Amino acid sequence: MNTIPTTFNERRVPHTVIGGTVRKADEPIDALTVILLNRGGRFYRSAVFQNLESAGIVSLISVEMSTETYDVESLSARFPRVKFLVPREKVTVGELINTAMAETQSPHVLVLWNDQRLPQTGLNPRVLEKLAEDPVLCTVPSLTGQRLESVPVCMVPAFSGRSLSVEPIPGARDQALTVYAFDYSGVYDRQRFISLGGFDPAIVNPYWQNLDFGFRAYLWGERLAISTSMRLTYEGEIPREDVTPDSSYITFYLKNLAPVFGKKGISLPRRAFLTLLAKGGMNFFEAFALFSRISRWIEDNRTRFEADARRIISAWELT
Repeated sequence: MNTIPTTFNERRVPHTVIGGTVRKADEPIDALTVILLNRGGRFYRSAVFQNLESAGIVSLISVEMSTETYDVESLSARFPRVKFLVPREKVTVGELINTAMAETQSPHVLVLWNDQRLPQTGLNPRVLEKLAEDPVLCTVPSLTGQRLESVPVCMVPAFSGRSLSVEPIPGARDQALTVYAFDYSGVYDRQRFISLGGFDPAIVNPYWQNLDFGFRAYLWGERLAISTSMRLTYEGEIPREDVTPDSSYITFYLKNLAPVFGKKGISLPRRAFLTLLAKGGMNFFEAFALFSRISRWIEDNRTRFEADARRIISAWELT
């Protein structure tokens, strides 16, 4: 298994950057940057860039999800202000977001997909104003499907016995907290994102990678809040999340649910190793190696933890 990083973008993704060298004379240095993640092949890419330009986006990083660059050169010529980021190997969505975050200096970064659309009026200025008044790690948008049906984005964690469940709550109020940003979409405070360490490349399943990032945020004193003033609309099918408790879940569990506070602060208790050995589908040496790596990671970050999972979820149930 991959080593868990201790600093942001520690595992640097080999990639190529094409274009993005042209800037408007009046473009502010601190302009909002959009990280555009590309999936599927049926969305007309020129129309996507035109839509974002019409919405007032002046800083754009288009992230390719594969190593293929067959149309990037021609698109770069048509859209010289767009920076195209092409990985040289297959990596996770979170790693691509980390890499794109390292390519910008903007204080706020909007992550969205090529099958999501901003309103023609662009991003509501109130969103960034609210961030200036009450900074959060990520402002999560309201989402609708192509038939304007509402997509639940308020994700609430709870314990069912000893198992974690994350329930989508429809019709969330403005500034309601969510444990993760559905589909990775939202406006991220870049410095807070970097301080948190970004997404963990050791977790491959997108659902558990995303939930790991969000849960870690609350364990370390950060928040993700929903903004009803910001809305994105899917033009394709709403993505389905694979919540299967696979090997990615095991890493998520050990990093987020298993650590507890004791007299000497946060630690990974020995009983977590016995649980891993009994239910993790690993032999003794594999389980011991993973347990040791995560124990070291927790020790390296022990001063960052402000709560453990039980305390976070108990507090959530009281809101």
